[in-house]
Amino acid sequence: MKQSFLIALTMGIVLLIPLASAGRQGPEELTRDKIFATGQEWQDKFDKFDPKADMVDALKAKFGAGMKIDVYLGLWCPDSRNNVPLFLKLLDRLGTNVPVRYFGVPRKARDVKYYVEEFNVEKVPTFIFYRDGKEIGRIIENPKAGLVEDILDIVYK
Repeated sequence: MKQSFLIALTMGIVLLIPLASAGRQGPEELTRDKIFATGQEWQDKFDKFDPKADMVDALKAKFGAGMKIDVYLGLWCPDSRNNVPLFLKLLDRLGTNVPVRYFGVPRKARDVKYYVEEFNVEKVPTFIFYRDGKEIGRIIENPKAGLVEDILDIVYK
């Protein structure tokens, strides 16, 4: 009898776990193509951005082995539309092999603090820079001085 109760309880918990997480989606890994396929505005911002050559050269000096970047964005988000295409253009100009992963997040409910709780991603886009597996800095939502300038501040720490 006791064993039957434990089995029934375990089965009930196993069945309830998917229901408890229903409606909460995690980030979806995206490709550049999927990002640009969202709308022409993404491509237009990419095409118009022309980072200064001297700043690109300064970044090239610090980008390299041991670096990794994760980008959390909302395909629905105006700040992502404004900043992610610029970041993509900058990466093209850098010609670097630094691994970059892009994660699309769904809109969150007002009572939810994080898009991605594990990494404390509260706003999008969030660009997280790592060197040798350790986070060295973030750009959250909008750059403070400018995208290139903020990245320079991070990689020159």
